[in-house]
Amino acid sequence: MPLRAYTARDAAMEPTTFETIYRAYRQDVFRYALWLCGDPEEAEEITSTAFFRAWTSAPLREGTAKSYLLAIARNLFVDGKRRGRRQVPLDNAAPSRSTDADPETRAHVRRLWELLQGLEAKYRDPLALWAAGGLSYAEIAAELGVPLAVVKTRIHRARVLLAETMEKGD
Repeated sequence: MPLRAYTARDAAMEPTTFETIYRAYRQDVFRYALWLCGDPEEAEEITSTAFFRAWTSAPLREGTAKSYLLAIARNLFVDGKRRGRRQVPLDNAAPSRSTDADPETRAHVRRLWELLQGLEAKYRDPLALWAAGGLSYAEIAAELGVPLAVVKTRIHRARVLLAETMEKGD
């Protein structure tokens, strides 16, 4: 992506505003990207690119920045999959925090990870935006362009499906 010249629009977004937004949402965007791809390095790349694209496209507003950044991260992930970006084996895909846990907990996290990846996108996406992205149901509805009741139903259904599948497997 070529760099562009600094414009008056850039001046409208003061560095402190961008820094404030970056500090407020970096962890949420990274956690969501990690949930999507399972690779900490790829998640970091997606996070950096999402903030860069947001910064170069329009001034960020604190009230809408988070959902905008998560949408960019999701689009970057989907674009990467279309281009055939390598997939990480599930053994290496669990979030890094689980490596400090005991083997039984790591196995449980790995199993949950596999089940999450097996959910239909209509259930997985709202659940990811809620659990990993930290968006409210209303924000998810706006992001996905579906009614609030649909978001609530799909998240509930995803949780029920995960619980039922975990019970069968245990």
